[in-house]
Amino acid sequence: MPTREKAEWPENAANKVQKEAEKRKHKGALDALFMVRDVLFGNADRMEELAVWWGQAPYMVDSENAIDDSRNNLAAYWQGGGYDSYNTYAINATKRISRNEGVFNEIAGTMESCIDIVYETYGDAIAFISECANQLADAASNFLEDVINPFGEAGNIIRVLNGFVQAISDLIEASVRKMGDLRQMGVFLARQANDFADVKEMAEPAGNPDLWAVKPVPKEPAAAR
Repeated sequence: MPTREKAEWPENAANKVQKEAEKRKHKGALDALFMVRDVLFGNADRMEELAVWWGQAPYMVDSENAIDDSRNNLAAYWQGGGYDSYNTYAINATKRISRNEGVFNEIAGTMESCIDIVYETYGDAIAFISECANQLADAASNFLEDVINPFGEAGNIIRVLNGFVQAISDLIEASVRKMGDLRQMGVFLARQANDFADVKEMAEPAGNPDLWAVKPVPKEPAAAR
């Protein structure tokens, strides 16, 4: 899984945006700012831990390898109907385990894609906060316009705050659409997970010792006279 870093919260820029939004009583800008700070990133760290578990859990692979090893070891020494029955069981078991492992990996991949969206969305939102703070500074420093139009500064600041709210809204909307596509994949995988293939019990002949026979030791070729 790729290494991700959560974008650092822009304390100074956020404070500037909050100060101007409170001064202008711009509830939309305040709501957007606090949503980014308190809600947007969510619990992505925990989700990342779960994705790693789904993708790297060794249980399926270890079980498959253990069964394959047992088949290879038994094949060297045993024959008969009991061995044939066990060998068929082992082959079918590894197929089922391999299928389940594939579902595990697909679930992990879907979760990783969701995590990527969260990190990217949060990072973009942080960038919008910094951009908004810079635009607010520019709007407040336009002295010429303030002389011509005393309400120019206030109007410019409101426009900047409106633009910030719109940018965050558009960002969330785009991210939700992406998540919606992944949700469909998640529903599909959940159905597959509900249909995990159980490993069936061994057939009775495999447990019957009378149907197992030790392979005869191959005779060494006679020495040449």
